[in-house]
Amino acid sequence: AKIDATVGGTHSAWEGYISGEFVELDPGAKIVQTWRTAEFPKGQFSRVEIRFAAVDGGTEITIKHDGIPDGQPDYEQGWQEHYFEPMAAYFR
Repeated sequence: AKIDATVGGTHSAWEGYISGEFVELDPGAKIVQTWRTAEFPKGQFSRVEIRFAAVDGGTEITIKHDGIPDGQPDYEQGWQEHYFEPMAAYFR
């Protein structure tokens, strides 16, 4: 992944398959970014909002991903397989 963690900065992952821009950064609380895959129609982006909340024994992470163009696959499985499962294994 490549990240310029500033508002207006860009991010990309999986050799450019995913890309977008940071819209809002509230350290320790929230990240909002535009997000697209190489399969999205040209010029179209979705929106990802990631919130962090302290809970007993750790941090709760909530992700809201909306604005995905019609005809795209279900990205929920991708979030699970490529992000949440590796993070859970790493932090065990």
